[in-house]
Amino acid sequence: MPQTGLGVALKTLRERRTLSLREIGQLSSVDHAYIHRLETGEKTNPSQDLVAKLLRVLKPGERDAALLMWLVDHADADPNLVEFVLHDPSISIDIFSTAAGVRHRGNARPDPATLIARIKKAFDDEDD
Repeated sequence: MPQTGLGVALKTLRERRTLSLREIGQLSSVDHAYIHRLETGEKTNPSQDLVAKLLRVLKPGERDAALLMWLVDHADADPNLVEFVLHDPSISIDIFSTAAGVRHRGNARPDPATLIARIKKAFDDEDD
């Protein structure tokens, strides 16, 4: 099963806290096997309540929490873009969500850095 943007975000945030799947499961009262299935993309549609339980344990910053909540409703987000954005705190949720919503012609997608740069330029041009 292909990895999802939500799965990448959950795993990244869990690893930042240096928590194992069992530890996050115990602390959040969510079955660790279900968390694993979310991280691997086997499951893609958790409830808002379940995500809120995970967020209480993961304790991400405001931007990363907003990103995770956005991903719950947008399962088709590019995992590479999600990973890129999670590693660059200067990228706002608005820039991310716009980049994630861009549709591309053909099979070639720009790499996340190029895509983010294009979106930032478009936002900057809009402000002028």
